[in-house]
Amino acid sequence: MKVFVLGAGGFQGGGIAQELIKNKHQVVTLKRNLKAGHLPTQGVETLEGGLENKESISTALRDVQAAVYSYPLLFDLEQTKKYTSNFIEAAKQQKVPLVIWNVTFHLPTSATGFLALDLKLAMKELFDASGLNVITLVPNLYLDNISAPWSIPVILEHKILPYPIDENRKMPWISHSDLGKYVTKAINHPELAGQTLQIGGNLVTGKELAKAISSKLNTTINFVNVPTDEFEKQLVPGFGALAALEISNLYRYVEQNHNEFTQKDFDKTNELLSVKPQTVDEWVDAVNWIN
Repeated sequence: MKVFVLGAGGFQGGGIAQELIKNKHQVVTLKRNLKAGHLPTQGVETLEGGLENKESISTALRDVQAAVYSYPLLFDLEQTKKYTSNFIEAAKQQKVPLVIWNVTFHLPTSATGFLALDLKLAMKELFDASGLNVITLVPNLYLDNISAPWSIPVILEHKILPYPIDENRKMPWISHSDLGKYVTKAINHPELAGQTLQIGGNLVTGKELAKAISSKLNTTINFVNVPTDEFEKQLVPGFGALAALEISNLYRYVEQNHNEFTQKDFDKTNELLSVKPQTVDEWVDAVNWIN
């Protein structure tokens, strides 16, 4: 199939694009400025444009059999509504048969007071009213945050795994690679349109993550629970104050609503899509920790 993937140059979109290409699909994406920064994964057709330009979205969606929508880290309610509406209008104009909405994190059932989550409810309202065939995929915490370029040096140099969750609390983790697998399988199941599917399901603690990494590196790595306020301060230089606040608010929500994450029906999705997510040990083995 020809598949549009929003953000194919990013971490999540890149993982999705790689898995689609691995399965012989053709991938097209948008990039605001083709001359700035690096281009997405090799093999991705990259057109110039962004969500602010409905015409460029429409061009990118021409003749696709599916479109994957992963909204970027932007925290403005009106902008989110506008950008998502632009995408929906373009998808309707091009008669896109199937949309996969990657929520990118937990989807609450009612307003939370946290902008980062309430934006997702606003997008859901727009997709629900769109008339498009939409499969909603809901991941949770990302293993790849632990192996990000800025995270691995801390693990290697300081022998710690710092993260803003309780070290003894089991949480559902997912890798970007597995996210790509779920999306790739979902585009072959248009009959699931209208459903919201919880994806992932590796329920492990911070201590268990640190233990798996310790075994791989043959050294002791200790998990460190970073207080959310401190985590927010650490994010400000790289993300800015607003994004740091809203990213941290996701973890504040996790602290307050832990049971919502552990009681999801991951087995149902894994059976529907025939996906077996990586174990933590498999994910650890796939990471290049040293280079």
